[in-house]
Amino acid sequence: MKELLTNLKIIGLEDPDGISFSVPRVFVAMFNPSTYTVNHKLNFDTKQAPGQEGSNPEFKNKEPETFSLEFMVDGTGASKPAIPVVGQIALFNQVTITMSGKTHRPNYLIVQWGSFIRECVLQSSSITYTLFDSVGLPLRAKINATFIERADSKINAIASMFSSPDLTHIITVKHGDVLPVLCYKTYRDQKYYLQVARINKLKNFRKLIPGTEIILPPLA
Repeated sequence: MKELLTNLKIIGLEDPDGISFSVPRVFVAMFNPSTYTVNHKLNFDTKQAPGQEGSNPEFKNKEPETFSLEFMVDGTGASKPAIPVVGQIALFNQVTITMSGKTHRPNYLIVQWGSFIRECVLQSSSITYTLFDSVGLPLRAKINATFIERADSKINAIASMFSSPDLTHIITVKHGDVLPVLCYKTYRDQKYYLQVARINKLKNFRKLIPGTEIILPPLA
C-alpha cells in the first residue's frame, strides 16, 4: 500500500509558471524507477594557437541539468488494479509529448518522486515492450525517459501544489507532533485524523512515536 502511495508522478502544465493552468495532467507510475541518472555538462573553449601543444580551457557555460528515469508499466494484474499497457503509455505520452492546442507545444513538466522534484521538459523517451498476450497486445513495457531541467523555473510559485490535499503526503513524526495538527496542516481541517489513524493502523493516535512515518492520503 505504501509503495503505491509514494510512486513517481509526472505532472504536465500548460503554463510555464504553474499559475494559470486549470487542470494539470498527471501520470502516476505503477512501479517506481529501477534507476535514475543525473547528468551535468560544462562547456570550455579549448582553442589552441598554431604550433602549440595543448591549451588552457576557458569556461564558456554550463548546460541545463539532464536526468533520466527508467521504470516499468504492467498490465498483467501483478499489481492491482490491472490497467492496460496501451492505456498507460497513452497517458504518459499525453502528459509528456502531446502538443497543447492552446500553447502549440508539449507540456512543461514537474517530475516528483519523494524528495526528488524537478521542473523540466521531456527531451526524449523510448518504450520497450517486453511481454505480449496471445493476440500480440503488450502486457508489459519499460519506459526510459530523459528530461531537461528548466533553469528559469519558479519552484516557489508552484510549491503549494505539493501541499495539496489531492496528493499523498508522507510525514516523518517529530517530537511533540499531534495527529489532528498534522491533518490540519495538510487538509486545512483536523477532522480527518480518525481516518488517517485507521489507514496507518495507529493503536494510539494521541502518542505518535518520533521517527515513524505517517501516510496522509488524498481526500476522497
